[in-house]
Amino acid sequence: MQNRELATEVTEIKNPSSLRIKFDCGLGRSVIKSRTYSSLKHDAKPLDVLNVAKAIASLQKHSVLDIAKQDNTSLN
Repeated sequence: MQNRELATEVTEIKNPSSLRIKFDCGLGRSVIKSRTYSSLKHDAKPLDVLNVAKAIASLQKHSVLDIAKQDNTSLN
């Protein structure tokens, strides 16, 4: 194994985030399905993301289990 030096500085590159909504689609037993919406602006405010997720969820017949904003950052 080669001896490698550890990095002394890092550059962060913010990439588009995604919104994931999990739904309970089961009848009597738990069946979890999720929908992911990509290309969300990385600097989108959490309140705005939550409000959009709730608006999308209101169009569904299944109940929401979880709403998550998944950030994506590259490190160099």
